[in-house]
Parts: sequence; structure tokens; C-alpha cells
Amino acid sequence: MTDTPQDSKTVLQQNKEIVARWVSEYWDAGDPSVVDELATEDIRVHYPLGGESRGREAVKNRIIGFKEMFPEGGFDITDELIAEGDRVAACYEGAGTHTGPSWELPMGTVPESSGRSVSYTGIAVYRVHDGKIASEYGEGDYLGMVQQLGLIDPPGE
Repeated sequence: MTDTPQDSKTVLQQNKEIVARWVSEYWDAGDPSVVDELATEDIRVHYPLGGESRGREAVKNRIIGFKEMFPEGGFDITDELIAEGDRVAACYEGAGTHTGPSWELPMGTVPESSGRSVSYTGIAVYRVHDGKIASEYGEGDYLGMVQQLGLIDPPGE
């Protein structure tokens, strides 16, 4: 039995709904409990600045750590999600104020409770397998972010 075009549309729409819910509940609300429901056991989340987290527990710890550093920080999807096959692409915007513990980065350390606000954009590609997120690979405006955190001077300064 082969999928009909309607079946494929339904799966693509379901995949987009799963990703939208992930961004809303995991990234924006910072709820680690959603990982058990929406992620595969061996999920991989990778962003250059934050590195890679593998497995549900590591992915839960990732959002817990983020929310400790940026308690009111969050993310929004800024454009229509695009789905093809088992992949979903999302454009996002993240923002927050660093009021938590110090943050060690390759280019320096953000001091504890720096009070610095950041706002940046990025793109993430998700792979959905059997109704669960199996991977998330993203890129963001990390240069702008570390400039806003005071670790790198903006051009011309």
C-alpha cells in the first residue's frame, strides 16, 4: 500500500504541529517534561554555540540550564514552517535577559547575573520520526548575541 497525496499532506501537517508545539513548550516555556512526550529516546539537539545534547536527559538538562541563565527568555517561530519528507524547517527569534549563573563561552565568560539583554534570529531543521522529534540542528546570529553580551565589540568600536 502506498501513501496517497492526502496521507502525505496529513503527515507533513502533523510534523509541523509537533515542531510548533516543541518550540512553544520546550524552547519558549522551558518545560523539560515535554521531552518525554515529543522526543525520541536518542534525540540529538545541536547548535554551534551550545554544542550537542544527545538523549532525553541531556536535552532536558539543556533547557533547564538555559532557563537558569535566562529565566524569562523565550523563542517564537517567526515564519511559516516548511515540511518535506521527515524534515521541518523553522525560522525563530530568541530573546532574554541574562540574570542567572555565569556562562563560559569560547570567546569569554558572561559574568553571573550580567543583566545583559539579547535578541537574535536563527533557523532550525528538525527530523520527525514516528511522531517524535529525533533531531534538531540549528544556526543563529551568535556573533550578534555575543556582541550583545559584551564579549566581542561590534564593528567600528
